[in-house]
Amino acid sequence: MRIIAGRLRGRKLKAPRGLATRPVLARVREALFNVLGDVGELRVLDLYAGTGAIGIEALSRGAQSLVLVDNGYKQCRVIRENLTIVGKDAVVIRSDVIRALEKLRNDGRVFDFIFADPPYKKGMAQKTITSVFNKGLLSGSGVMAVTVRYDEELPQRVDTYEIIFDRRYGDTRLALYKMKQ
Repeated sequence: MRIIAGRLRGRKLKAPRGLATRPVLARVREALFNVLGDVGELRVLDLYAGTGAIGIEALSRGAQSLVLVDNGYKQCRVIRENLTIVGKDAVVIRSDVIRALEKLRNDGRVFDFIFADPPYKKGMAQKTITSVFNKGLLSGSGVMAVTVRYDEELPQRVDTYEIIFDRRYGDTRLALYKMKQ
């Protein structure tokens, strides 16, 4: 797996062995960043970060800061190794995502781009989306992106946020939420 674009383009990232981590496909990452456009100076939160590829891709493209959250010991170790490989700093939190969101809210953190790649078919996507919006973690002009299995249900609208992009890439569905204008 390699960084697609930006200052770190072409750098190879590590992934944990086994099936516990499901890296986001390069074409999904490319589509995501094409839809987002310029991520320069954004504050980024990568949930269920796995390898950290999405967050590190954002740093490569000029993001201001990055927080990565994953519950797995091996995943967090690989994320730290990948940050070392690319020579970037970020906050890595080993925690249940919902607990981490609560802590980030209590710390007064707000993000411009939030990405979530929860385990497929476990109901975590809806719970995570609702938690992010209810805790006010997304800035007013921010975007939240979620990947799920193509046949998973996602809410079309949560409070004042609605889906602005929804596409299937093989087994993966990519949806982006933004505050309704």
